[in-house]
Amino acid sequence: MKKIKAGDSVVVIAGKFKGKTSTVESVNGDMVVVKGVNVMKKAVKWQGFIDKIHPVHISNIALYDEKAKKASRVGIDADKNGKRVRVLKTSKEAIK
Repeated sequence: MKKIKAGDSVVVIAGKFKGKTSTVESVNGDMVVVKGVNVMKKAVKWQGFIDKIHPVHISNIALYDEKAKKASRVGIDADKNGKRVRVLKTSKEAIK
């Protein structure tokens, strides 16, 4: 089971955009595209400059806990039905 999925709320914990909170757009192996993070300008002929979002390594982001207002690690537990669910370590709350 993947610990970070598209649509999760994350915080950047390392690099140029450290501390920024946003959502995951897509996950490609160990690289993650985060909305508004690692945006670069690219010169395109006849179009001028466009914004391009580059992926960030999965080790440089952590899930954001809304209750604790800080980054949290992820664990995997079983729910009432025995199904595996992702759980935030800081608040012990299941991730939707």
